[in-house]
Amino acid sequence: MYKPPLKSSLSLLLMYLASFFLCITFGTLLIQIGTPENYVNLLMFALIIGGYFFSGFFGKTMLLPIFQTAQRTGAPFYVGQSIAAGLISSGVYILLAGDFYQNGTDALTIFSGLILGVSLMTLLFAAPINRSNNTTLASLLTQENNSKLLRLITTVTVVIASLLLLYVQLSAIGHITETYFNIASEIGVLLAVFSIGICLIMGGIQSLTIIRILAYPILLVTFLTPIIWIAYKLTGNPIPQLSFGAGALQAITEINQEMLSTGFAQKEDIFQITSDGLNYDFSNHFAALICIAFGTASMPHLLQHFRTLPKARDARKAGVWGLGFLLIILTTIPAVAAFVKLDIYTALLGFQLSDLAQEAQWVFALNNNNNNGIIKICGAVAYNAADVIAACGQSTDYFLSTKDITLNADMLTLTSGAMNGLPDLITTMLAIGGLLAIWTTADGLIFVIANTMTEDIYRGILRPKSPMGTRLFMTRVFITLIIGVCSYLVLYHPFDTKFAFAACFAISTATLFPVLTCKLYIKKVSDKALSWGSLISLALTVATLFLSHFGYDFIAQSGDELSLYIPNVTAKIQPLSIGLIGMIISFIVTITISKAIEISTLKSKAKVDVPA
Repeated sequence: MYKPPLKSSLSLLLMYLASFFLCITFGTLLIQIGTPENYVNLLMFALIIGGYFFSGFFGKTMLLPIFQTAQRTGAPFYVGQSIAAGLISSGVYILLAGDFYQNGTDALTIFSGLILGVSLMTLLFAAPINRSNNTTLASLLTQENNSKLLRLITTVTVVIASLLLLYVQLSAIGHITETYFNIASEIGVLLAVFSIGICLIMGGIQSLTIIRILAYPILLVTFLTPIIWIAYKLTGNPIPQLSFGAGALQAITEINQEMLSTGFAQKEDIFQITSDGLNYDFSNHFAALICIAFGTASMPHLLQHFRTLPKARDARKAGVWGLGFLLIILTTIPAVAAFVKLDIYTALLGFQLSDLAQEAQWVFALNNNNNNGIIKICGAVAYNAADVIAACGQSTDYFLSTKDITLNADMLTLTSGAMNGLPDLITTMLAIGGLLAIWTTADGLIFVIANTMTEDIYRGILRPKSPMGTRLFMTRVFITLIIGVCSYLVLYHPFDTKFAFAACFAISTATLFPVLTCKLYIKKVSDKALSWGSLISLALTVATLFLSHFGYDFIAQSGDELSLYIPNVTAKIQPLSIGLIGMIISFIVTITISKAIEISTLKSKAKVDVPA
């Protein structure tokens, strides 16, 4: 008797976890007998590829309804894991701890925005999307009147926002594979997209859900193992959420006060997790928080999981589980930043340059094993003691202070184990977790773009009566095309990933969130009003983002970039904050036009009813 794969989630999860721990055990034995570390790293890398092939095989189908919705056989607990895995992208797993380290309270914008976003997504959209039989956002919005203009605008928005976020994810793959696995960045990206493509082409969202269910426990183990180890090593308490305050921040504060009182450091040079590194004012903090939250709530690659559940109540439960699984990792991230800073303070601060050759070998080894360098001393990557002495330009009796020591914050999470003297296998595990975090976000983005292109362009506009078999084939074709185009852009056309991230959330907030909210919760809103609201907000948001980054001559950093400000509110509007302005415009235009149409209809009706 056929059993849907999602009904076997626990069995599949146990099989993959057993494989993971078997690889860890086997890798440890190989290291003990002197096997080169690179072989162990490749074994772990193969585990990810094998997981995607494994998921594709078990989720394979030739039926379009299963391919698009997994026949609604998901369970809330496991779909919650899928949602959490889709949220724990490169930004959360790899970069967020570095943001706390470098920018202090600025990181709370993303931290709080993700929590609020998942909550809003669960409260506002989980049940309506589950109740609908539509498989894309555009088809949900146009299910009553089949407005081709609204469908086209929504499709364009979904594709643009998803492509921007996909570019951000794929850009990080090459760097990790090259740095930690000695695999060329081009090969690393190609292996990643090939594995993802096989998985999606075989089983669609069914395989996508399976791999995310399998990935979340691995993400949890790889992220928490080193930080629990570090927490216990530094504080004696293995629970980082409870130990980093008294165990790290208090110690850092005491060191800061001592340095300030002795004049060894200036206030602007010391580490404070409550500092504001990017000098965001309150308005930009608030706007960025709103854009992260509302953008997350309306992300199609997350919303599509609610269609895999049998009931609306199950969809809400899945959202709650997803928030819980996300919080386990999110609440640990500030501890990573605090423990690393304490380690830097105690391991390097106050050392004389003459002592570095003996006392800082771990720094030199760390930098020599990383292409970009992790720790800089006096502005130069610390490859050896001679380079540091030359860079500082001081006598060997010079004492290192806080202003002399800088850390590559983008690599903080992946190198936290090495900085604390943990085994090399821990660093490999962190790198594996980082790759999984990227892949489990990229796969959902690829699928949602391909599914949108098939259902809303091919079927919705070009061939409305196309059969299911043809649509299944076209979805697989679009998956292949999207993978090819994105891989080419990532490898041969580098772009500012931070701007792409901000633009993705700004566009999603400005267009997708208002149109979904108005359609689902405002009665009698017309498709014409939704179309114009979406079109105007999308056009203004994209134009403003483009001009603020490239300028009027279409060349980035040329000096003529558009700079927006609001008198008495903010001196400069950040790219991420532009989404809030677009969202307000969208709501105003949609409601105004809808009311105007309603009034016009009532007047026309009144004229008809007046007797001649």
